[in-house]
Amino acid sequence: MNEAPPVRPTRWLYVLATILMAGGVGFLGYALGRGLPQVTDGLVQVVVPGDAELSLKHEQHYTVFLESQSVVNGKIYSTNGSVNGLECKVKSAASEAPILMGRSVMSTTYELDGRSGHSVLEFHVPADGSYGFSCSYGNTEHGPETVVAVGSGVAGRIMWTVFTGLLAMFGGFGSGLIVFVATFVLRKNARARLAVPNPAFTGRP
Repeated sequence: MNEAPPVRPTRWLYVLATILMAGGVGFLGYALGRGLPQVTDGLVQVVVPGDAELSLKHEQHYTVFLESQSVVNGKIYSTNGSVNGLECKVKSAASEAPILMGRSVMSTTYELDGRSGHSVLEFHVPADGSYGFSCSYGNTEHGPETVVAVGSGVAGRIMWTVFTGLLAMFGGFGSGLIVFVATFVLRKNARARLAVPNPAFTGRP
């Protein structure tokens, strides 16, 4: 009794396809879980009203974020109310020359590790060096104590992290899907060929 020839390609390719698809999705989760929490690492938090001395570089673009939820030195800050009248200034520590600040052109937000913030201001500095940063409600106005964060490249780091994660996911998932579909089609065609009687064994002319 002759055994039926095996259908090719092997079913193990389905396993390979599943591994590729799962790997793509898993890498997305890994990239977001590992990369996004590091997005805010370069931000300097300042409790305001208050001030801080910052070391800034000329070639970088700086953004000021207003954090509605934050933790600084173990103290929790939650600002759900209005901070109308809060003014922030930057000046050179050496010459005390003021630095022009403007509203943030691109809206950037983050919500990571108990911190949430959104961009409000942006500025450049004319030269590398130390700069004084301060925020206050003015001489007569009063407002809640809150936290602002100053740094550069946050939007770029967020987009790069998401882009690389999605690229890996679609690469792994897409290649796995191609292997799965190709295996299904080839095995279907192989079964169809095996189902056709061979004249050499049936005695037909």
